Amino acid sequence: MADFFLMLYFVTGIIFLPGWILVSRRTGKKAAWLASMAINTGAFVGVFFLGPGDAAIYGILVFLSGIGFGATLAIPSAIQADVIDYDELLTGERREGQYIGLWSISKKFAAAVGIGASLSILGMVGYTPNVQQSAEVQMTLCVLYALVPSLCNIVAIIIACAYPISSGIHTEIRKAIAQRQSGMPAINPLKPAQTLV
Repeated sequence: MADFFLMLYFVTGIIFLPGWILVSRRTGKKAAWLASMAINTGAFVGVFFLGPGDAAIYGILVFLSGIGFGATLAIPSAIQADVIDYDELLTGERREGQYIGLWSISKKFAAAVGIGASLSILGMVGYTPNVQQSAEVQMTLCVLYALVPSLCNIVAIIIACAYPISSGIHTEIRKAIAQRQSGMPAINPLKPAQTLV
């Protein structure tokens, strides 16, 4: 059964990814990403309230979470490319390797901390593999599986609300880069009073 839900999650994400690309072109990358995160987070919060015999409802929540999944993987990479362009405007250098390396290390570090902390917490509450778990362990598993990731997503959503590079501003960034490369002074679209030479 777990294999089915996992496949449902990934297949749903792949199917809905082209739709999210269209949404991001109409509303902007930031708005599309925030919407996908909200859908994903809402579904995960719902999982916390499920109990034995709720497999059908869990399947629906997995499907809903999968809708947002594809966008949460693809759109941030496109946003990161915009950030790299802005860095080029400020510094005159293309530093994709450094940014991608930093982001990759950050994701792996976050995963390592999350897994390590979760295993430590489960050990402290008495988790033992392949046996009937106590009520305390079951509640801890629910919190770690559903609520902790949802809380992290909510924090990410709050931080992302302050992200300033819209599609219009990104167009201005690209124009400013072209001006700078041609030897002309360029205006920083995020700080109009700042002229870059």
